[in-house]
Amino acid sequence: MGPWLLPPGLNLLLIFIGWAIGYYFRLLGKLCIMLGVISLWLFSTPMVAYHFIDSLQNQWPLLSAKETSASWPNTAIVVLGGGDTIQAEYGYQQAPSNVTLRRLNYAAYLHDNMHLPVITSGGKTRGALKSEAELMANYLKERHIKVDIIENNSMTTAEESRYILPILAQHHFEKIILVTNAWHMPRSVYIFKCAGIDVVPAPMGFYIYAPGHALISWLPNMQALLVSSTALHEYIGLLWYRFYYTCKA
Repeated sequence: MGPWLLPPGLNLLLIFIGWAIGYYFRLLGKLCIMLGVISLWLFSTPMVAYHFIDSLQNQWPLLSAKETSASWPNTAIVVLGGGDTIQAEYGYQQAPSNVTLRRLNYAAYLHDNMHLPVITSGGKTRGALKSEAELMANYLKERHIKVDIIENNSMTTAEESRYILPILAQHHFEKIILVTNAWHMPRSVYIFKCAGIDVVPAPMGFYIYAPGHALISWLPNMQALLVSSTALHEYIGLLWYRFYYTCKA
């Protein structure tokens, strides 16, 4: 997604447009500049950012892992990739990103309690030696969780749903427990259901804000701006999916 659709690029673009047209359209230029500045401030405040993302990440309850595999026949745990990174401190090795690691840790927790097979999903980014799915499977192997099934061709959530469908049919899985961040879950559930996959959401990685003094909640900070950018990215992505991938989900 282009940087000019998300904060702070979106806000800077509004300010630039306001400055550029201000000579010819004075009032409209001032409005654009004001809108850019005010929206940047609001997106950067915890009060706005965390309320903005809550409607995404609170649509499904937490999954109970107390039930055994007998309660989940023909079911697999599918954990979606969330990017990779380069770790300089380990000789510039390719490794799962922090977002991916949190998803993997939760998938491992579910596996340890439910004893269901795990499928890792994620393709190879440009210039990478290994796919995300391979990196994820290697990480789980270090935790003594064997991953026999990987999907390593996808580059988007939509592609993950499309490539995972035949894998499920091949291994006779009728349902999946889908592990991804809570704020990413609405878009993921929608596109997986569009593909005809029976999905049980397993949300994790919530953005949690513990409100302190009321004044502090209205002071801008970089973490709040990141939360707002993540939320807006998901809202735009979900809107695009609903427009481009028409289905009955």
